[in-house]
Amino acid sequence: MKHLISTLAIILFLCGCKYDKDIPDPEKYVKIYMPQAVDMPAKVNLVMADTPQTVIFGAAYGGPNSPEGDIEVKFKVDNALVAAFNQQHGTAYDPLPAGSYELLQTSAIIGKGKQNTAPLQLQLKTAGVLESLKQYLLPVSIDQVSNNIPVNESLRTAYFLVEAQRDGVDIRVVSFGKKSSVMDVDAVVEVLRPLNADLIVIREIDKNTKRSGYVDMPAAIAEKLGMHQFFAKAINHDGGEYGTAVLSRFPILDSAKYILTVPSGEPGPLAVIKVAVAEGQTLTFAGTHFNANATRRENQPDQLLNFLKDVEGPLIVGGNFNDQLAGDTYLKLKTRFSLICTESCAFNYPASNPSANTDYIIYAPADRFRVVENKVGAASTSDHLPVISQMQIYY
Repeated sequence: MKHLISTLAIILFLCGCKYDKDIPDPEKYVKIYMPQAVDMPAKVNLVMADTPQTVIFGAAYGGPNSPEGDIEVKFKVDNALVAAFNQQHGTAYDPLPAGSYELLQTSAIIGKGKQNTAPLQLQLKTAGVLESLKQYLLPVSIDQVSNNIPVNESLRTAYFLVEAQRDGVDIRVVSFGKKSSVMDVDAVVEVLRPLNADLIVIREIDKNTKRSGYVDMPAAIAEKLGMHQFFAKAINHDGGEYGTAVLSRFPILDSAKYILTVPSGEPGPLAVIKVAVAEGQTLTFAGTHFNANATRRENQPDQLLNFLKDVEGPLIVGGNFNDQLAGDTYLKLKTRFSLICTESCAFNYPASNPSANTDYIIYAPADRFRVVENKVGAASTSDHLPVISQMQIYY
């Protein structure tokens, strides 16, 4: 942005001043350029729609004086430039498909004494032509200029980076391990309430145990947060149950619970709910906790994939998978799921000085989601900070 402001400031400065007496042959500094070419590339975000959408472009006159006569500028789309752009910038954009764009005007006039052409329209079609969330590159270039006026070659071509998006539903997802020994419902609520989540996984939670005071903790926390809840037991414990809960701000339409078995030790609970995000729009959300021992959890990813294999539509799973992102656990899960991040992921463990990932969020299918933000919370009742993912779901 600083570069853009500086460039425009120089252009305006040159255009606004008269240097006839100070600069010999001022006409040598006259050049025609495309202001949109300053951004490399110029991003254009569209919404998938049946009707065409419009992008504005044009040309400008740069020099110490205003033009003394009309200047005609002609434009063209040159898709042959996409390959060169990709090679230079290390990108892999596709050109916009034929039939998805049209220059409604291919020429314009910079009038005598003026600095710019009138705005020209580039019309873009999306629905049925472009792939959602895929980025395309469209080079629009100055083709010819009348009166042999030169073109600023560095600003001859505007590269429009076009991405079509469907209307998305905003969803905030949180995965949190409260710590097995924490029985203070209000303390957990105090951590979770400021996060303003739509969907929450709470691990290591008691239901009607003696140590909790025979409190149904998932129900109590959900009530204080104004959410719905569903609990999946991992083990019987202390006169009650211990496992994982999923909370939803949306009504729960259906639910199921499964056990991810291990050869020995604590098995993994899998709580699954189907929620009504909006009328006719549903989402499946699941929470789990894999075993901390690599040998014991070896088959848990396969079990999870099997239990969820028939789920149709958008699916999000959160929890503690007890592995690093390059580990075998995620290699198996990635056969179906996408990860909220793969590089520079915010660490959530230990809470005092995070240096590793424990809780994580995965989703499928990839083309139904867009991850807007991935971060961790600042407060916790355990040595694990809550993981927060802001997402958009496309229906």
